[in-house]
Amino acid sequence: TSIEMASKLSMVRPQQQLYDDVVVTEGGKYLGVVSVKDLLETAVTIQVTRAVDSNPLSGLPGNTAIEEAVKECLGLSAPYSIAYLDLDNFKAYNDAYGFNSGDLMIKSVVRCMKNACSHQEFLGHIGGDDFVIISKSHDLFTTCLQITKQFTDSIEHLYSQQDWERGYIRSKNRNGFDDTFPIATLSIAII
Repeated sequence: TSIEMASKLSMVRPQQQLYDDVVVTEGGKYLGVVSVKDLLETAVTIQVTRAVDSNPLSGLPGNTAIEEAVKECLGLSAPYSIAYLDLDNFKAYNDAYGFNSGDLMIKSVVRCMKNACSHQEFLGHIGGDDFVIISKSHDLFTTCLQITKQFTDSIEHLYSQQDWERGYIRSKNRNGFDDTFPIATLSIAII
């Protein structure tokens, strides 16, 4: 049981048992006890650490938590999958439509990830327009197909009708010259 879950369960006990120590076992073997105070302090520390590391726009964990999740998978003997998601043509969109619209597109990616995932996957925001999904399952292909389909369906309202119908926008390229860029899409690589 996670520390967060153990702390929640310890606080729903009857009043007379509320502050009794919690017994710690592993594989049915007694390891020791922990006080409710220590349990709650540790749970709060974990939550604060996660909050500091999470991306304020997406609310997803950032690079420290991503690194820990990857290290955990590397230690497994069971199959796992890691998907790297990147928004294509996001810079051009952000430049043409502004940061507020860019933020809405980032939030749309996050919503699509959450909708398509079964809530057992780890979802992380590397930064900018880059995301990660880590699964203790070996098959993320179907999930990623759902994400890309939902994303395409969810962004039409973020474009002007004219841009959406012609399938591209006009914006400045990296050299500062006017150029055309396709509607944003998601590229996903799965390992």
